[in-house]
Formats: sequence, structure tokens, C-alpha cells
Amino acid sequence: MSYCVNCGVELDATAKKCALCDTPVYNLSQKQEPTNPTPFSQVPVVPKSIKQKFVALIITYILLIPNIVCLLINIFVNPQNLWFVYVLSSSFLVWVVAIFPFFTRKLHPYIMWAFDTVTIALYVFVFHAKNLGGPKWYLGIALPTILIISLCVLVYIYWVRKRKRHWTSKMLHIFIDLVISLSVLCACLFVADHMITFDVFVVIDACCLALVFFWLYSNRSKKLRAWFSKKLFV
Repeated sequence: MSYCVNCGVELDATAKKCALCDTPVYNLSQKQEPTNPTPFSQVPVVPKSIKQKFVALIITYILLIPNIVCLLINIFVNPQNLWFVYVLSSSFLVWVVAIFPFFTRKLHPYIMWAFDTVTIALYVFVFHAKNLGGPKWYLGIALPTILIISLCVLVYIYWVRKRKRHWTSKMLHIFIDLVISLSVLCACLFVADHMITFDVFVVIDACCLALVFFWLYSNRSKKLRAWFSKKLFV
């Protein structure tokens, strides 16, 4: 038997409120029925993929504006010099590398690697086509360097995806790839037009090799790995 907390009248066991003063009845021993949800949500739920695509679409429109403006200026003000291609190629490179991945439902690293490699090669070719760097610059220096760096990135992607790696192992692999890439670049510069001396080539490789040995030791030392994880929050 229960009574109203306001007026003290005796209440029925199934009463939800007092029949005399309309005071709500709260019976802690009685199991409360959950309230039915509203038929329509008050806050719209937008999937994360749609949000990313919408933001990427807005950024794409923003990138189009300076390209259109530069194209009109180039056509009507200085049509003899097609400097517009620099703006177009730079915007396309940024779009492929940073914005295009948001349009894909499932990002495949090998496909993105291929797109990025081709886009960078075409971007550098634009400068070569505008006679910047000499006739042998693209085939003798730029393209071999791009292909070697791209191959190192491909090996790194395969190596990381094969199994879970510690971050010190990843850093070691990155600096090994950096040594290979810089060695190829210095060799191409030295052989093609002698734009770099052998001493500079040795100094650059020595610095990178020192970093390789440092990360090799860090990867093998458990104490140093723990210290890095504590200080760098990784």
C-alpha cells in the first residue's frame, strides 16, 4: 500500500499519479517501462564517408576557382606565354595526392601509389616541357629519381602491410629508403651534368647512414624504445 507524498491520500497499486492532486507517483520497487523512441530523430545522422566526400567536393570547387581565373587572365592578358599550366599542374598534383583519396570508398594503397607516381612524373614533365632545366634534365635526372623513390615507397608499403611493425622499425626503413633515393639523385646529378661534386655526394650519404645506424640501434634497444615511447607519447 502506498500514499501520495503531497496530500497523503491512499493510492492504488497501478496508479501513475494521485487522483486527488495529480502528483506523479514514483514507485522505486516497480519496474519502469522504457519510453518509446520518437519516430523521427531530431538530429540527422550523416555517415562519415558522406561528410568526407562533401568536404572533398568543396575543396575541389575551391581549387577550380584559381585555375579558372588564371586561365582567363592568361588568355586575355598574355596569351603568348602559357604560364597557366603551372597552376593547373600544381592544383592537379594537390588534388590527386590529398583530395582524391576521400572520394574512394576503400582506399587501396597500391592504386594510390600508382596514381601519385604518374601524377608526380607528369608534374615534373611540365617544367621540362617549358625548357626549365635543360634537355637532358628530365630523362637523365628527374625521371630516374622519381622511379627509384617510387620503388622504395612501394617496397615500404608492402613491408608495412605484411605485418604490424614497431614505429622505430618504420623509421629505420624510411631512412634506408632515403639513403637509396638521395644516392640515386646525387649519382644522376653527378653523371648527367656534373651539377654536384663527389665530396657533397659523400657528405649527404654519410649523414643519412649515420641516421640509419642510429635507428637500427634504437630498434634493437628495448630501453631506448621505451624511453622514446615515454618522451614522444608514441
